[in-house]
Amino acid sequence: MKQEKENSLSKLSRALFYEAQFRNALVSDAVTYFDVNLSKDLIETEFFFKDKSGNLHSVLDFTELTAPCSFSEFSDRWVKKLIPDISKKNLPYYGKLREHLLQEYADGNREFTVNYWVESPFGERVYFNHLFLLLQNDDDDICAFSVIKDYTKIVAIDEKARFSQIEEYAYIDPVTKGYNYVKFKEQLHKYALPGVIISVDIHSFKIINSISGIAKGDAVIKAVWNSILELTEIEKMELTAHINADHFIIFMPTFDKERIIQRIKNITYALNIISTDLDVPVLHPYFGVSFWNSDKKIELSYSESVVAKKKARENVESNFSFFEENDTKRIFEEKAIVDSFETALAKKDFKIYYQPKYAPNTKRLVGAEALIRWQKSDGTIMNPGSFIPIFEQNGMIRILDEYVFRNVCNQQKKWLSEGKDIVPVSINLSRASLYYKNVVQQYTRITQEIDLDRQFVPIEITETAAITNNEIKQIADEFFKEGFSIHMDDFGSGYSSLASLNIMHIETLKLDKSLIDYIGNFGGNRLIEHTISLAKELGIHVTAEGVENEDQVDFLNDVGCDSIQGFFFSRPVPTVEFEKLLSHHSNAEKFPNEETILNHISEFKLSLIKRPLYSFVANLTKDIFTEGIGKSNWHKEMEFSGDSYQTATEILTNEYVLPEYKEAYKNMMYRDILIDSYKGINETRLFEYKRKHFDRIAHFRLTIHLFTVSDSPDLWMYFTVTELD
Repeated sequence: MKQEKENSLSKLSRALFYEAQFRNALVSDAVTYFDVNLSKDLIETEFFFKDKSGNLHSVLDFTELTAPCSFSEFSDRWVKKLIPDISKKNLPYYGKLREHLLQEYADGNREFTVNYWVESPFGERVYFNHLFLLLQNDDDDICAFSVIKDYTKIVAIDEKARFSQIEEYAYIDPVTKGYNYVKFKEQLHKYALPGVIISVDIHSFKIINSISGIAKGDAVIKAVWNSILELTEIEKMELTAHINADHFIIFMPTFDKERIIQRIKNITYALNIISTDLDVPVLHPYFGVSFWNSDKKIELSYSESVVAKKKARENVESNFSFFEENDTKRIFEEKAIVDSFETALAKKDFKIYYQPKYAPNTKRLVGAEALIRWQKSDGTIMNPGSFIPIFEQNGMIRILDEYVFRNVCNQQKKWLSEGKDIVPVSINLSRASLYYKNVVQQYTRITQEIDLDRQFVPIEITETAAITNNEIKQIADEFFKEGFSIHMDDFGSGYSSLASLNIMHIETLKLDKSLIDYIGNFGGNRLIEHTISLAKELGIHVTAEGVENEDQVDFLNDVGCDSIQGFFFSRPVPTVEFEKLLSHHSNAEKFPNEETILNHISEFKLSLIKRPLYSFVANLTKDIFTEGIGKSNWHKEMEFSGDSYQTATEILTNEYVLPEYKEAYKNMMYRDILIDSYKGINETRLFEYKRKHFDRIAHFRLTIHLFTVSDSPDLWMYFTVTELD
């Protein structure tokens, strides 16, 4: 019985490996691909294609649909919008494609291919080869895996040369001009020699494409291919091929581990040289090794090498790993996680934890970051590292991100209704969520439904995503325009760019723990000090992550860091415990009667390392200025000597602010709007604008701090004006 169970498990694992790698091979040079549930007439997820510049576009956008959507409606619109009349005549069944595919399956066919011309949205005529693989899923639904390839070059060549050209398309990689995966498998079957299959990836290769461009990225791929090929001993029946992107495969007819490891070291060294020759970031390859013989499917062995490669990527001591049989267990565990996602979501097994943020000078709670935890039925908590990467790969992270955001919004609204003095709780958005169509509109709609001020739910975007993708920068700007605060997360964890601080509307910069760990080192101290100083010059707040000891707290306080999160103050805590911290914070925020307004704002001033051009304290309730830095120069510039805040604001708006900024300036600065929008919670707001400044046009950032104190019923404002250009 036990043996039968093990055999069944082994067959299932092989099937999973085979399916994954078969799909990967099919889509390696596809224009686009997607899954269809024919029984349910359903396309569940968005799918994309890449243009010649390397930009991603949603295919559904061109049919004016969004996922999930009807496959019948999609195919109907696809024909009407993209396929010219001459091709439609050859596709009599295309209007009822779903029914046709179901009939093909009923007739015993498992593949269906059609070729046709399309008029692309970019004005090009393209000849598509459209393949449908038909199968039945675990729910007995008939499904199709749809792959579209560009065969334009094939139909354009002379009939006599067509066969050889098709053979080249079938066997030759378009980037390296060497073998592709299909040819690799064919040759290996001919050799039928036992040995090892080695899977090769380049760590963070996307950064090269982002920083250096697609052309340089292709040049690097060719150089990697040439380096691997030079080390390949073809006369000894060794093989190598380019799979796709930065993925390569090698076959060595040997089981000698020392020889295999030496080859891996040689390739690693050769790729390091490429970095210098092509002036790109250092290439860090990692390798997975699986044993193969002619009785074993190549796809299975390649899949095993991919699993081993993932282990190598997580290993800090070595860049290679050999596949072991117990690695199969990991595949089943990942599948179990995916299969239980929807159930866990429905049962609310995903819990929100809060990582508190404290001001280092006052030790007061000033904010928090929302984190997700998966609580199993037995009460144990699953480490996020066990499921977040899986959901990032399959797109489920988008659903989880929205779940976290909606729950935090509801909780913030509940605390507000209970009269609690809440703090902003930031929410991380993954790359997958940022690429989702209408993400800004969706998150804005959620805050409108719940009736929550967006300043209470800042959006965190990782530095790597922000600086390497113009589309994400645009999305961040859209969030900012809708009133969300933007936090740049993990700054310093990768290829940090200080220039990025001035090209996005960032309110808070979050220093990664990898930077904080260098506190105490001279170079590390100087780097952090200068980063914080530059951020403050731009009016950006700074939060330090992963702070674990008092020396780090003292240093960060001395250099003007605004807030700290880490185990020194608190681990991430569940909602009930954070509510207690919030209640304590609400009580601690009451100012003693003897504390003056100036004492209150002195804390706020500490964070401004660079002296601002102007700064003022205003009593909005009484409409008067009470204190200011550079006040005489400001009066001179405005040709105004009064103390009325509203009058000064009107003069600035009407005579100095550039026309395109006037309306936004009014909404941000007019006294009655400020008073009406104040929610009873001390808060900070940011605004950028341009105005006449003496004899030139200047770009300014306003940092506005609205607050009340216990010994005054009035609304006060402390604001600074910093020149950006």
